[in-house]
Amino acid sequence: MNPSPTRFDHDVFRKVLTASTSTDNWSRWFKDLHVSPNTSEIVVEAPSRFVANQVKTRFLREVEDAARSAGAGASPVGVRVTVTKTDVVRASNGRVSVAPDRPAEKPPESSAKRHPSNFQRFATFEVGPSNLFAHAAAWAVAENPGIYNPLFIYGASGVGKSHLLYAIANHARKRHPSLVVRYCTSEAFVQSFIRCVGSRQMNDFRRQFRQVDILLLDDFQFLEGKEQTLEEFFWTFNSLHQDGKQIVLSCDRPPRDLTAMEDRIRSRVTGGLLADVAPPCLETRLAILRRLNAAYSQPFPSDVLAMVAERITDNIRDLQGALRRLSAYSRLVNQPMTPQSASELLAPLSEFSQSAPTPEQIIAACAKAFETSVAEILDRNRRPVPSAARRVAMYLTRELTDLSYPRIGKAFGRDHSTVISAYRGTLSQMSTNKPFAERVSAIHSSLHTS
Repeated sequence: MNPSPTRFDHDVFRKVLTASTSTDNWSRWFKDLHVSPNTSEIVVEAPSRFVANQVKTRFLREVEDAARSAGAGASPVGVRVTVTKTDVVRASNGRVSVAPDRPAEKPPESSAKRHPSNFQRFATFEVGPSNLFAHAAAWAVAENPGIYNPLFIYGASGVGKSHLLYAIANHARKRHPSLVVRYCTSEAFVQSFIRCVGSRQMNDFRRQFRQVDILLLDDFQFLEGKEQTLEEFFWTFNSLHQDGKQIVLSCDRPPRDLTAMEDRIRSRVTGGLLADVAPPCLETRLAILRRLNAAYSQPFPSDVLAMVAERITDNIRDLQGALRRLSAYSRLVNQPMTPQSASELLAPLSEFSQSAPTPEQIIAACAKAFETSVAEILDRNRRPVPSAARRVAMYLTRELTDLSYPRIGKAFGRDHSTVISAYRGTLSQMSTNKPFAERVSAIHSSLHTS
């Protein structure tokens, strides 16, 4: 026989709970709770797993006391927290367990206005092998904040990291309207910190970034070397993480390559889920171009799109820039675009234009100048001559091409941090060693004129 329900006064529940916590907490966490006490237990239904977890970890006793005051009396001995449309998990002796949410369905594709804050949604993000895992992780976090905390998304510039952060923000605001979601670039984070330090208003800074439920910080690498800002980030991170608030970071490299940051910060940001985003494959680039092409009043033919996808390989922003360049030319000169004319127009944007040497040509030139072999440069030996030739080849590849550090690293069989080190080391050696600088200059000239 089911226990008889107990009369429940919602106004009393609100007054008691607001008095024991705050009005802000009521509007953020409690106003959408559905409480159903009876003679044996208090049933609390939350609108999402995130809210249920907050009740579990932060407000369990306050909710229970308020429910008793509002009509449950002294009889109930247990609390049962459920999540809307999830399985129920019972709890006793004040302990609460929340059942995992069922996998959410992907939102349907829809036409969106081309406003960045609206366009950068999950529905407008092209998913391919290079970003499948990062997209799935971002979607899971937007659906159930706190499930992977922190989420650290990394990859080279222009591969869609910011799009994913905007998508999380837009979806979370719609899915959890009572939560406070804040997107911020790391540069804006630093500027806000400097401004608040200068005006002695650090409490304002902390309110901005600690009284949120989801913090999305873009371009995390920008904080490297900024010791005071990193110290404040450390305590902001701890405050949010301890309260179960969701943190999402994007970066142009994995945490292990953030060598200018303290180990305690790297260990914090690696404590959740790491998801990398690689440059898009050919099929994904074509899909992106088709989506962008559909917005033009005079779309380009498929053979032009195929040429662009083959020519621009690293960067989604460059794909967008290429189409804009072609569209402007076609409109201004009033001529149809062909693959040949498009190829000539995009030569300055492509990574292998006719005037730029390839990494293979640069490596061969350095092998000749240092009297070693290509195989030794690409090998992992540390002998002085091949090592010097390798560093110079990396430096010149960065100087003479538009390749990113990760792509250069791939050409040499190294990671991008090795390329950065080689580039900086070569610059430093050239500034103090005139014969060495002249040698590098000679190789540079031979490649530039060949």
